[in-house]
Amino acid sequence: MENESTKKNFLIDTLKGLPLGVSAAVPGVSAGTIAIIEKCYDRIINSIADLKKNFKANFLSLLPFLLGYLIGGALALLAIKKGYEVAPFCLTGLFGGFIIGSLPSIAVELHKGSNVKEKIFHICAMLICFAVASLLGILSALYKLDLSAAMDEHAWWIYPYIFLAGAIGAGACLVPGVSGSMCLMVMGLYIPLLNKLIGDNAFYMTGDILNGIIYALVILLGAITGLVVASKGMKYLLAKHRTTTFFAIFGLIIGSLVSMFMNSSIYPVYLDATHPLWDYIVGGCLLVGGAILTFILYKFSNKKEN
Repeated sequence: MENESTKKNFLIDTLKGLPLGVSAAVPGVSAGTIAIIEKCYDRIINSIADLKKNFKANFLSLLPFLLGYLIGGALALLAIKKGYEVAPFCLTGLFGGFIIGSLPSIAVELHKGSNVKEKIFHICAMLICFAVASLLGILSALYKLDLSAAMDEHAWWIYPYIFLAGAIGAGACLVPGVSGSMCLMVMGLYIPLLNKLIGDNAFYMTGDILNGIIYALVILLGAITGLVVASKGMKYLLAKHRTTTFFAIFGLIIGSLVSMFMNSSIYPVYLDATHPLWDYIVGGCLLVGGAILTFILYKFSNKKEN
């Protein structure tokens, strides 16, 4: 009887992992918010934070979520890859809408602060993070940063850059309202990695399988590092510097919205005079629809959390 119950719980947790994987693959959708809705956020955070204390028990607790996460993420990436080939601005608009709709989940924390000095410090943290996030996308577009070419040429700096992106992206998944894949988008790696993993010029299609495995291991190590550090770091920051942390997160999200519409992947689309007008029109509609949908999701998750 106990064995059947264990199998049932494993299956349920695996199914809960599916939307977590999908949300992690879609820029602008927060896996943390989805985990709150599914009532598994605290369990995942605590299991990751205490992994060293009791590795076996915590790993077995995370395993079904991880399996569902990988399956859901792979399916979502396949769909996104096809979508970008047909209508890049439509998906950009949709993802931008997801980001706009997630802003209220962070904004509720911004009214706190007891004096003018604290508020000035909070605003400075927000502006610095906004500048960093927005400039990453803008500079990648203006200077035509081609990370895909750097991966093909095996540039030495691409490995630590991918490690850092994996750490930031995975760590961001633990923050409700922040999207891990959005971080990869801002850093200019989302589309290149998508193409290298499942595109027409994927590693396994070009025969460069070994290099693909190396890149996969680098981003995996970065992701594991990011999860461990973020799980402990977020506990500390939210306990000791909660309001400042949320101001910084808010700045990162607003900056990433700028970068989403101005980066090395989408900028060439604007310069293409033959690009169909319907892509921009539908993309604008999806931006509004995505914002409304994400705001409803936030309200629902807030109700569940309360």
